[in-house]
Amino acid sequence: MKIVDVNVYMHYSVWRNIIFVKIDTDEGITGIGEATIRNKEMAVKAAILEHIKPVLIGTSPFDIEKFFQKTFIKDAWRNGAVFNSAISGVEMAMWDIVGQKLGVPVYNLLGGKLRDEIPLYANTWFMNAHSVDEYAEAAIKTVQMGFKALKWDPFKAFSSWRNENDKVDKGIECLKAVREAVGDDIDLFLELHGSLTYDGALRYALKSEKYNPGFLEEPMHPDNFTGYRKLSIKSNVPIAAGERYFTRFQHKALNEEGFYSIVQPDLSHCGGILETRKMASNAEVYGLLFAPHNSGGPVGTMASVMVDLLSENFFYQEFSVENFDLSKKFFKKGLNIKDGKIIVDDNSTGLGLIPNWKEIEKENYCYKQTY
Repeated sequence: MKIVDVNVYMHYSVWRNIIFVKIDTDEGITGIGEATIRNKEMAVKAAILEHIKPVLIGTSPFDIEKFFQKTFIKDAWRNGAVFNSAISGVEMAMWDIVGQKLGVPVYNLLGGKLRDEIPLYANTWFMNAHSVDEYAEAAIKTVQMGFKALKWDPFKAFSSWRNENDKVDKGIECLKAVREAVGDDIDLFLELHGSLTYDGALRYALKSEKYNPGFLEEPMHPDNFTGYRKLSIKSNVPIAAGERYFTRFQHKALNEEGFYSIVQPDLSHCGGILETRKMASNAEVYGLLFAPHNSGGPVGTMASVMVDLLSENFFYQEFSVENFDLSKKFFKKGLNIKDGKIIVDDNSTGLGLIPNWKEIEKENYCYKQTY
């Protein structure tokens, strides 16, 4: 079996552009991957079509490790969100082809599953909320959909603040409102988008404790290692990070710092399925929980699930609620979700999705800048 063609299709959805990768083979088997990234979509598309496609044509989709070695390990100018996302999307599609060819789901090619269902925490459920009360209402509606966990940026409930202390206090107000709305049985996770100084992050961590959040994600800039080391000593709320660090090599440095409890690689950016499998195993050695970041679409979600299923240290899988609509629109067989969990099918092959390529190709190039 040889790869004969590679294509990229882009679709705007809510707040970023979904990037689907299509790989065709000479045996008629087609694989799908996802390289979704915000605001650098055209660069990722060019990286795939102009730099990776020429390398792939005529090669075997089974040569996944060789592909990663050639495009990352042996590339003198490796790393960076754009090219790593391009590699990731292509790598997912190669696994999808291999699974289809062998008639098995990808997780059975990686060691077999430890669980049959994957708990999700909902994100993007608050996109239309503009006040604390609206956040609380949206949270209730999301829990009613079956989700047992929610994540959001509490600062987005406010358009402005006087200073960082005011920002922190308003963010706590939003957390308080959501906690009171959904009760104590729902896990709440906070995404702070690296927006606080050390002092602000510590203030938020200490004030948030009584509302029992499950983690604080990127409370400070991801490169502020000194701040994170100090914060981890003083905060009783677990710290999560890792979405903006790529491959096992960068995550090794994060793991050795010892300041966070939950590792969050993003399969659409960090090298793909096999690389993330290696990263999850490495995190396990350090006693860290594994909760893949996922702000992408159904393909990125299912690629994450392939690793979640067989990772002993798996914690939660991030899920954008807009994927319900994306799954229905672009897939003949899409995501199987019940009570806030993805249920896997051992009779599926590859990533377990059946794309509606006619629909995907029809809406191509729906580009929108989202800065």
